[in-house]
Amino acid sequence: MNHAIETLDLGKRYPVPRRYRDLLLRPFSSERRTALEGVSLQLKKGELAGLLGRNGAGKTTLIKILCTLVLPSSGQAFVNGYDVVRDQRAARRSIGFVVSEERSFYWRLTGRQNLGFFATLNNLSGAERDTRIRKVIRLVGLEAHADRMFKDYSSGMKQRLAIARGLLTDPEILFLDEPTKSLDPLIAREVRDLIKGVLVSDQGHSAILATNNLKEAEDLFDHVTILDEGRVLASRPRSEMRALLSGGDNHRIRVRTARGELERLLPSLGVLGFEVEIADSVESGDRHELQITSTAEGLRISELIERMVGAGIEVESCVALEPTLDEIFTRIVERRTRDAA
Repeated sequence: MNHAIETLDLGKRYPVPRRYRDLLLRPFSSERRTALEGVSLQLKKGELAGLLGRNGAGKTTLIKILCTLVLPSSGQAFVNGYDVVRDQRAARRSIGFVVSEERSFYWRLTGRQNLGFFATLNNLSGAERDTRIRKVIRLVGLEAHADRMFKDYSSGMKQRLAIARGLLTDPEILFLDEPTKSLDPLIAREVRDLIKGVLVSDQGHSAILATNNLKEAEDLFDHVTILDEGRVLASRPRSEMRALLSGGDNHRIRVRTARGELERLLPSLGVLGFEVEIADSVESGDRHELQITSTAEGLRISELIERMVGAGIEVESCVALEPTLDEIFTRIVERRTRDAA
């Protein structure tokens, strides 16, 4: 099987807590909150795949199901080819799980001692255990700090140790739930480099990372899945996300004209279906950069340039701008919100 993860119409519903009054008046009724609905995914092996969504979108619930920590209400999920319900034990042997706020380490034990404890819980012993501990400490760059007590670790070191613990069983697939949350930018970058450069690129692990940090997603992911309110809005390679957008092409145009002339022309450009924003003047007072966004599919930037040239404005350059993942995510979620209204 070429898929690290595959889900088929996966769903999860939780019972809604009830007040005492409701229990007395309606003892047999029940309400359920939908956390996931109809989630179907295929994520390849050897990739860093991202689950991207707002808080409450269902990212953590999906990861917990894939890690066999929560049972699905409907559908099927496979990890490394193993059904997470029928083949839980085999699925667990294939995975490691890393969370952002690690509270299960023992603060008065060293990093190495903590890893020894969790290795024993994972049925590793003797020479095999010691070999695995040395390897994961080296992988995450904690050789110089392995024998310091956990309570003396920095936030970045704690997160590296959490990743080391997830790697103890040499899993084929590593799940990471917001691994850089609450870390300062420099340490967060170090953790991202460790995940992308060492664990995925060098070591060949597959990794599934959940985040709502769009800049992080832009830097890391090979494959992007956008979740919102428990549903998959998009799931495809990062390089193909651009194809999901209709309209909304962005261009940056440099022109040479008096600002007053340019401002008088703007209303007519809006009639063509373009939003035009004047950036700060560059180089001299008569040079300006314009940020152009088409508001519908099929609009041609050439028509806008023809209108500008016909009005006596000198157009020096026009550059197409690729949308960022932030822009793609925002527009896809906004589109779903409009359709649901």
